[in-house]
Amino acid sequence: MPQSVVSALDALGLGAREWDRAQISVTYPGYPKPGEGESDAGFRFRRDRDAAHVDGLLPVGAARRRMLHEPHAFVLGLPLTETGAGASPLVVWCGSHERMRDALGAALQEHPAARWSEIDLTDVYQDARRACFERCERVELHARPGEAYIVHRLALHGVAPWQEGAAAPPEGRMIAYFRPELSAPVTRWIADP
Repeated sequence: MPQSVVSALDALGLGAREWDRAQISVTYPGYPKPGEGESDAGFRFRRDRDAAHVDGLLPVGAARRRMLHEPHAFVLGLPLTETGAGASPLVVWCGSHERMRDALGAALQEHPAARWSEIDLTDVYQDARRACFERCERVELHARPGEAYIVHRLALHGVAPWQEGAAAPPEGRMIAYFRPELSAPVTRWIADP
């Protein structure tokens, strides 16, 4: 981990934690394209809404209901390739973390924290996401190797479509994402700043 990132995390009170393995996000010119077995609605959501999501709310079961199975502390993105700003940048909806905190917190407060991972948050989450699309500014964020993104754990975020003519190396736009889990208790997922 670059020292500048460690220093920034320490300054935010997010340092000194056990790190997960990075997930590597790679996109190429023409992203998004329909995926094999992907529904038309799923493709349109990736194309038109940047596949916007809040990490940690996983689709569970055949009905793919959203439940809190990975209460992350934050999302850290480290760009691995030099690209132009239009090469599928990270997208964040400004202030969405507060809307998500209010909506998800209201739904979870009725239940003991030990059961939060069993609570179906799908409808509340989708309603809050729609409100974010309507009321929060969508911002594309571009960074270069040596820079980093730190995204609030409740922030709605996604990946923008690749813009025509955006520069990138043959290996595409690559970003390593880390999402360390929040230390107990799980109530910190809503309560922490």
